[in-house]
Amino acid sequence: MKKLFYLGFALVLAAGVGCALTNYQLITDNDQLKNQSAPTSTVNTNGKAHVIESSQIATVYPDFLEETLWFVDQRTNGDRTLTTYINRTTDPVYYGGPNAQFHDDLYCNPDWQGCAVVTAQDPEVGDVDIYDYAYNPRCESGPTVYYLFSTTRYYGECGRSLQDVGALIMMGQPKKDGLFYLLTPANTNILLTSKSDGTTTAMTLPGDVSVFVSGQRDRHATVDLTNPVFGSFKNALATHGEIHGANNEITLQFNGLSKTFATRLMIDNLHNGAKRF
Repeated sequence: MKKLFYLGFALVLAAGVGCALTNYQLITDNDQLKNQSAPTSTVNTNGKAHVIESSQIATVYPDFLEETLWFVDQRTNGDRTLTTYINRTTDPVYYGGPNAQFHDDLYCNPDWQGCAVVTAQDPEVGDVDIYDYAYNPRCESGPTVYYLFSTTRYYGECGRSLQDVGALIMMGQPKKDGLFYLLTPANTNILLTSKSDGTTTAMTLPGDVSVFVSGQRDRHATVDLTNPVFGSFKNALATHGEIHGANNEITLQFNGLSKTFATRLMIDNLHNGAKRF
């Protein structure tokens, strides 16, 4: 048992200190916004997700500590781009300073700083070399990256979708048994991108929209569109569909959060709905 422990510890050191990720396993999940729930549903990470380490190793230098951070950006077809960043801590706890020497995933934060020291393309099919990579010496802040690493998916990832939900909850104003949100022309943007001609049109809210999400049933939300100016807004949406086509991607941006989804504008219904105001 003791020999196995020391061997495992040595492997952790070899793989964890100065290690750049160049090959990773397909990310699947059964909790996606799809019409299927099979465990093999391929995840679109919608940007970089932080790979959660099984252990964290910091390299000690005379005046700072460094650790490497891995990120995976997986597309719908399973192709991935892997990036390795260096997290440097000056005046760390290790030297009696005030700064934390490891990043903490208790709050699942997928953000990064600076530029990637190593970038690796990791296609799901036809990956000729699992250790191919591009190295950017201008991003290296110390002699930290020593290894190229290929691994199966036993860490898990810290993606942005779940974090956005948490951030959205924090933006809500407690009211009765739920959360109240106020969407205004200042904090909300709507972009329509036509699937027919590629045109992107910005649609400005003509007024404020109040949204109430029930705390008892968090899948229940009430959207107040009683303001009569929203009649013209519906007509504007219909006109966009008439000119650029009904099939669109709509991106809703609220206080820095963004969500894009595919839709087909029902032009006649929008015009008829505008007459109600």
